[in-house]
Amino acid sequence: DSRKITKRDSPNDLKSRAQWNLELERALVEILLEHNTPYHRGGHGWSGEVWNMMVRIFHARHSYVKFSKYQLQEKEKEIKREYKMLREARKQSGVGWDEMRCMIQADAHLWDELTIVYLVQG
Repeated sequence: DSRKITKRDSPNDLKSRAQWNLELERALVEILLEHNTPYHRGGHGWSGEVWNMMVRIFHARHSYVKFSKYQLQEKEKEIKREYKMLREARKQSGVGWDEMRCMIQADAHLWDELTIVYLVQG
């Protein structure tokens, strides 16, 4: 979507148009990690200026997409939620990690419990 984003666009419209794939997610995580320093982050996270810089870097590396700052921020929140869920799931008794497939391994009854915990906490 190459159209110019205006103030009339609602955040929900902008979020729904973002088409993420594994390569783009990985690229965003790399940029976030590169800027996860005391110099770039304050007590409450990245400033608007740093977010704008990270958006420019993201677009320079992946010029075929044009995501807004809001879309990158929302994706960062989603990635954090998923990471926390996986981290908590791995702490459960009877849950393992398959290094080859990068997946959690658990019996069916544990999956049911993990799903319930995630839905309640999510």
